[in-house]
Amino acid sequence: MSVAIQNCKGIVHVIADPQGGGTGGFYSLDPPIPDGAGSKALILGVPLGLQEIVQPSVTLDDKRILYVFGTAWNEVSVAGVLLLGEARTRGDQLTKLINWYEQNRVSKKRAAVRVSLGTTGLSAYVVGLRLDQADPVFNKQMFSIHMLTAEINS
Repeated sequence: MSVAIQNCKGIVHVIADPQGGGTGGFYSLDPPIPDGAGSKALILGVPLGLQEIVQPSVTLDDKRILYVFGTAWNEVSVAGVLLLGEARTRGDQLTKLINWYEQNRVSKKRAAVRVSLGTTGLSAYVVGLRLDQADPVFNKQMFSIHMLTAEINS
């Protein structure tokens, strides 16, 4: 018996549990990015960089000293993809994301948004938005929201 395997382009996004589990996932934003008509913003990951403010120094007699000044601002990114709807349509999800950014950026809102990473949450200030490559074949757009935070809550 011979089996023919054909290489096909395809992509699958699970939006909601078909058993009625809702759209809750490991990552979430509060306020959330609103869904557009036939489109959705998916959060793929939340890279978090924690760091201290330090100054390493070496003396003339080869002693190593590390001065520690406390905790620095931590960098947080929300990496995601916009599903723009049916093929050959533009959808309104990109407009929804840009409007979300404009309403929640720190110079406008002057308050933090809430980011949930499973059992850990943090409050972060929205300081930037980046739109990466668009994929017209699958009608999706990559994005990242850049934030700064000074706290991590468990």
